[in-house]
Amino acid sequence: MEILWVRGSHNISWNRPYAWLVLGMRGTGKSAFLERLAEFHLQHGNCILDLFAARSGENLAWLRSPWRKEKRLLLLSAESAIVEPPDGVDVKPAEKLRLKDFEEYDVIINSCVLYPNIDAEFFAVNQVIDKLWQRRKWRRLVFVICREAANLMYSRMKVAENQALAKAFLTYWLRESRHSGCSLGVDSQRFMALDIDVRSLADFVVFKAQGALGLPRDLWFLYRLIEPAWLQYMKPGEFAILSRRGDIGIGVFSCPSWHAKEGEDVAGKVGLKVKFEERPEEGEYRGRLSTVGDVEHAEICRLYSQGLSMHKIASQTGRSTKTVLDHINRHDECVTKLGYCPACRRAKSPVETVKLKPQ
Repeated sequence: MEILWVRGSHNISWNRPYAWLVLGMRGTGKSAFLERLAEFHLQHGNCILDLFAARSGENLAWLRSPWRKEKRLLLLSAESAIVEPPDGVDVKPAEKLRLKDFEEYDVIINSCVLYPNIDAEFFAVNQVIDKLWQRRKWRRLVFVICREAANLMYSRMKVAENQALAKAFLTYWLRESRHSGCSLGVDSQRFMALDIDVRSLADFVVFKAQGALGLPRDLWFLYRLIEPAWLQYMKPGEFAILSRRGDIGIGVFSCPSWHAKEGEDVAGKVGLKVKFEERPEEGEYRGRLSTVGDVEHAEICRLYSQGLSMHKIASQTGRSTKTVLDHINRHDECVTKLGYCPACRRAKSPVETVKLKPQ
């Protein structure tokens, strides 16, 4: 990467925790630029956490990069995911991530392909952020990549009570991340899509092709030093940069050869196989009582199929006879309509397709 400073100058250190914000239209090379920054961090012995990517799983392209042979790679997944990774790549559930992993692994990848739905992915992102928050000491930086900055806000809203609290936490985390040894790289398609409290935290704002919308009014001063037409139409390997202290530059960089192409099946290309097992749903506690979970439901059905009376089943399980009857009826209704009982299937019960009551 080469930068020509047209006002001021800045010596960028890859061992200092910066916050990078990359702005530009879709398809202008924002992700490629973040991956190039990540490669510079790897060359200086730091750790990469690729936290968010597009729904295509573009960050799985790390698995075909030259770094796979040189560095230790870790995939984060859902607890219910059964993952067959390429040789030399480790996998663990996001909820089991340890602070030690940021020292032992060089590239940690959190991809939507490894989660059954978007809610599961967002909850995992919060678990990872909370784990990073616990970092009190470190021997190297963690460069965190988040493609589309608004995703951080959406993920936090899954655990915060409202949008204001989600934004407040995000702002605080971005401001204090340097104290956890984190350097951040986020991108966004529109400058004004981000709250000003979030935008003002960037140490460097990198501009890719802006298209018809151009720069917001408070940045029009850049047009005095940088050709407006170039900012509108620049090539994917070009960029403009503005530092927090006001340094302005234009630059070029080489796109990583392993970068994912639009529409590409990255998971298939790298040989990653993922499937999800249905885990039994647990009962919910409601005061002094709890609802019947899948395992207990399956046990009620199994005991009834073996000839035990509802009274004996109720006594053995600590439930009322009405609860036992309701679950037997629900089981038979599902078998009639679906051909199987979903709760029994999740619990791997041998009676999942068996009707319990005679016709």
